[in-house]
Amino acid sequence: MKKIINLMRWMLLISGILIVILGITMLFSPLDNLVTLAFFIGILMVISGVSEIVSFCGEKKKYRSSWMLASGILSVLFGAWTVFGHGTEALAAFLPFIFAAWVLSSGIMRVVGSGYLKSEGSFLWGWMLTFGILGTVFGFLLLFSPILSGVVISFSLALILISHGIDNIILFYRIKKIGNYIRERLGE
Repeated sequence: MKKIINLMRWMLLISGILIVILGITMLFSPLDNLVTLAFFIGILMVISGVSEIVSFCGEKKKYRSSWMLASGILSVLFGAWTVFGHGTEALAAFLPFIFAAWVLSSGIMRVVGSGYLKSEGSFLWGWMLTFGILGTVFGFLLLFSPILSGVVISFSLALILISHGIDNIILFYRIKKIGNYIRERLGE
């Protein structure tokens, strides 16, 4: 058990360092990362589509949904086109617009939701309205500036990777402290 925990610790440290390095390198080539992200989305679409097809085939005939089969087939086809065709570049070109539309719609939903909070007497409605307006303005800005949107996506992903890598490195040290604590309690 001790060897397994020790191996886990070192895997956390190594993966943490590599993930931090990956995140940092993403900060220096943000637009190239959209193509890589689109490639991984294509792979995930193929996996998801195959999963849906297998689920369809595994169901009893009376519970099968042709929509699930159609969705699986379309996911596999679109994912394969993305990975093996020219879909990676096309998807990378559309990602900034999809992201901008998501930010814009989230901002609008917050503005609408703030009205509901105000009618319920919540004191947080002002904050929600403020962030909703900021999100809406930022969404419009991103919608008309796809390069900025792409950079925001890449930087966000890079920061998420860096924080995840740092978390793994911290866990490397925490597991050692926890192991020492357990050994002290067990009298080893």
